[in-house]
Amino acid sequence: MGPRFRRRQSPVSGPRPTARPAWPVRLMRRVGAAARAHAALISAAAAAALTGLSGWLAGPSLQSWFVAMGMDAERGALLASVVLVTLATAVVAALSRQSGATRLGGLAGFVGIQVVPFLIRAATTPPTPGLHATADILGWVLQPLGMLLLAALAVVIGAALGTGLVRDLSRLRALLGRRRLWPAVPAAAAILVIAGMAASTALQDGPLSALVDYGASAPTASSTTRPDSPSSSPQTGTSQAETPVPTPDLTALRQLPGRIQSVVIGGRLVVVYVPGIYDADPSLRLPVLYLLHGSPGDPEEWLGNGGQLQGVLDQLIGAGTVPPLLVVMPDGNGTNSQDTEWGDVANGDIESWLVDQVVPAVDGQFRTLGYSYQGIAGLSSGGFGAMNLAFRHPTVFSWAGSYSGYFTARENIFGSKTAANSPLDTAARVPVADRMPIYLGYGADDGISAGTNQFASVLKNLGWPKVNVQEVPGGHGWEAWRAEVVNSLTWLGQLWGAQPWAPVTSRVTG
Repeated sequence: MGPRFRRRQSPVSGPRPTARPAWPVRLMRRVGAAARAHAALISAAAAAALTGLSGWLAGPSLQSWFVAMGMDAERGALLASVVLVTLATAVVAALSRQSGATRLGGLAGFVGIQVVPFLIRAATTPPTPGLHATADILGWVLQPLGMLLLAALAVVIGAALGTGLVRDLSRLRALLGRRRLWPAVPAAAAILVIAGMAASTALQDGPLSALVDYGASAPTASSTTRPDSPSSSPQTGTSQAETPVPTPDLTALRQLPGRIQSVVIGGRLVVVYVPGIYDADPSLRLPVLYLLHGSPGDPEEWLGNGGQLQGVLDQLIGAGTVPPLLVVMPDGNGTNSQDTEWGDVANGDIESWLVDQVVPAVDGQFRTLGYSYQGIAGLSSGGFGAMNLAFRHPTVFSWAGSYSGYFTARENIFGSKTAANSPLDTAARVPVADRMPIYLGYGADDGISAGTNQFASVLKNLGWPKVNVQEVPGGHGWEAWRAEVVNSLTWLGQLWGAQPWAPVTSRVTG
């Protein structure tokens, strides 16, 4: 046999093996794969983190901007959080294209920058000193729910800006097409309505005040029967001598709850608080206090969850802290609800309307005591307006109060009349005989403290007879304003006495 020969093997067809990638490349591929697998979770975390970071960096400045525009501190914080969560959601949604997860992350971030701090403030903020209050348990549920509804709208808008609204609408249509979810529609609609009401309250009055009810524990009399008294005196007149000594049942009558009456004067709304004793004893004439709202605002803000003025007045009158009085809350908004600072400006002649029409109309329709027991006060821009009107009409108002107000007119509103409407400049022009007692209040966390103390120094240098300056807890919001109302009316009750309608010789001032 011949030698054996090995058969030549043919090479295997196919690509040749490649070298293994370097470890940085492998790491990046793994990270990319993990990112794709967990894109939704990463987007949610990014939205929450960006919301929290923006709240920490820009939240206080944005809140201050809203306060400078006329908002109170609580509403300023809420609106700042809504704006920031909208922007954060839009940015992350645009980068990730994960709209659903981004919205959830934005909501989580909103809870961190708004809801949790709000609940902490609510738990640590005591009720207004001098008032009885009960916790509004429903408010503790509805206010956070209302905030979440606002945040939900904000993140939907933000995600829509980032990814487009069409996708959301198509998904909503598909969701509504599932019949098994239809039974939940009424419940969802009810939650939206209730949350919408809470959200509206939070935006109008600030959410913190809705957690405490100052009317629930107001004292009430056991009977509303009017005691025997002389026949009703005429509706007008200002003389104290014509007013008989009050009835012996004054203590019980003072505890009757008041009512709210709305009237229209000169084509504008005026809201009046009428104490229960006014209707129970037609022989009495009462003092009048004019309260001016801020901007943006209206007369109703005194009565809503923020001011809760009806319950506050019922308590103060019932306890004898302040004598029964009529409280008049006019509407000082100008054209298109623009700020007028309660002056005669291009947006409306509010000063002339209030002094020349409202005051005479109130004296004509209600039994009042006239100038000697006629005061004016206001909050924020209303505090400015009250002080300005008191200085410009010192024979109309015998007492004035500013609740977190300021004392220099804004040139963009008054123009060439700015100096003539700045209490800081006009205080010296008030005749010495007409210089009324003045209350100046401000919140410890409010930025207007320096201006208030400066104004108080000007009055002191002028030898102003009675100036009461008080700092209260809180910022530029209802927690401070309500405390200032209570403190100022406590002082006013000491000035006017318990029975200002009685003749001087028989008046009880204790």
